[in-house]
This record gives sequence, C-alpha cells and structure tokens, in this order.
Amino acid sequence: MKSFQPRLAVVTGAGSGIGRGTAKALADRGATVIVADINFATAKDTAALIHSHGGQALPYALDVADPVSMEGLAEYVRAAHGVPDVVVNNAGIVVGGPFFDIRPADLQRIVDVNLTAVVHGCRLFGAQMAERGAGGQLVNISSVAAFAAMRLGTPYAFTAAGVKHLSDTLRVEMAPLGIGVTVVCPGLIATNLAATASLATLSTEQVAITRQIVVKGMTLLGMHPDKAGRKIVEAAAANRAMLPLRLESRLIHLFTRAFPNFTRALMRAGTGPEVERAVRFVIDHPGFVGIAREAAELMPQRPGLQTYWEPPEYDDPPPPPIPLRR
Repeated sequence: MKSFQPRLAVVTGAGSGIGRGTAKALADRGATVIVADINFATAKDTAALIHSHGGQALPYALDVADPVSMEGLAEYVRAAHGVPDVVVNNAGIVVGGPFFDIRPADLQRIVDVNLTAVVHGCRLFGAQMAERGAGGQLVNISSVAAFAAMRLGTPYAFTAAGVKHLSDTLRVEMAPLGIGVTVVCPGLIATNLAATASLATLSTEQVAITRQIVVKGMTLLGMHPDKAGRKIVEAAAANRAMLPLRLESRLIHLFTRAFPNFTRALMRAGTGPEVERAVRFVIDHPGFVGIAREAAELMPQRPGLQTYWEPPEYDDPPPPPIPLRR
C-alpha cells in the first residue's frame, strides 16, 4: 500500500461527503483529482480544499444520470490528462417510502444515478485502462443496504445490491487485464445524503424537517467522511474485493450470510406496517410539525462538517473544458 501513488484519479459525487473525503485522500497520495459533481460550486470547493493542502484537483460539472455527460467526462479526461489510474464511482441519492407510492420519475432517477451511472463509469474508464495496458483500480461505492432487505427503502437497497454484484462480476472479468475492482459498503457516515432524499407520502414540510434531523444525527453518530475516504483509498491500494465500512456494515454482512431468515424477520419487525402506522399517527397529528420543527432546530450537530439539509442550488453546468493534451 505504501507504493500506491496514482498519478490521475476521477471521483464522482466529490462535492461533499464520502466523495470529497476520498478525493482529498487520493490527492494526499499524489494524484491529480478530477472532482466531478452535479453542483459545480461544491466541486470547486472540494478542489479549493485540496489546493489549500498542496494537492492538485480540477472541478468538473457532471450529472452522472446522463450517459452522454458521462461519455463527455471520459473523453475530456483522456484528451486533457490521460487515462486515470483510479476511478471512484461515488455519486448517489436516496428515494424512500412505500414502494407503490414512489413516483416513477423518482424510481428512474435513483436507478440512473445509483446503478446505471456506475455501469457507465466502469465501462468507459475500464475500457481506457484496458487499452492502455497498465492496469488501474475501479472503486464503486455501494451501501450496507446491499446486504439486507430494507422495507421503505427498496429502491436504495436494490440499486446498492446491483452495484455490489456488478463489482464482484467485473472483478473476475477484469483481473486478467490488471484492473482491480473494489466495492465499498459504508454504514453510517456523516454525509449530506439525506438532504437530497425523496420521501414518498410525506409533505414538503415533513420532508424538510426529516432531512434536518437525519443530517444532524448522521453528523453526531457517523464516521467523518475524511476518515472514510482514507479507508477507501487504503482498500483500493490493497485491491480489496469489498470493504464493509464501519462495524455495523461488517456485522450486517455477517448476519445476513449466516442467519438470512433471522435477518429478514428482524428487518420486517423494525420497519413493518405496524410501526409505519404508529409513526404516521404521530407525524400526521396537527401539533407534530411545530414540535418537530423546534426539535430539529435545537438538535445539536458535530461542528466542522460540511452540512446542509436542503439541497444546495445547482449551478448551471459550464461547458466542458477545452481538451488540451499535455
């Protein structure tokens, strides 16, 4: 691992959270990092942080759900900088709620962002690595949800499982080419993932309050994204097949393999319709919103983290930089 010194890396969803932490860790290893994010402002912030610590990074506006934009990123990186040594497919969103109540547009969006974009990232950059003939490392960020059935989180869970199995399969296929594939299944990390969540059957105000409470809770209980990024880069350096990131991820992975029926029963009990009805009774009470809003404001959070509970306004993506060979 000490000799792992990538020259060029690409990280999607690098404007915040795990993506930002991983981009910083790769820059610490000496890589020039292409910081790609749907929000160009946060991508520029990540690049500025890396520059302030003596690293090299370039921001890039990218909606990973658009295959044409993904192809544009791959073409730009190759023409302007060469073939990357490490690619981290990290961008992800959450869509939750009863499965039958989820809007088709939200279902399509999470599939496009969480799963199809990873497929295209591996296909486009993996092909470049294979043609170069010097190997490389693909890192795909999945979730602890890849291991366990999650009622009210079906879209997130099945896309996470798809990323894991895609990674397992590609690892077998790409090994003869010298290309490693690592899948990361994080547990609770202090990220802004909840801020962009789409939650079916909740009102706009209920969603806003829920986002604030969940994001604050994640900052208090979750692993710092910089620490997560360092562990991810260490796993890539060691060409690990899978990294269950945090204790709960390792335990859930073990339990679902050893006791699948028990795990399903536990998940059913914890998120069953009886629990859902009780929660709905509380949150739909006329006095709940005011109490919840005040509780969300008073709830503490860990200082020093980039946090928001409403999605930031997205910059209009600038045109891709003019490819210049060097």
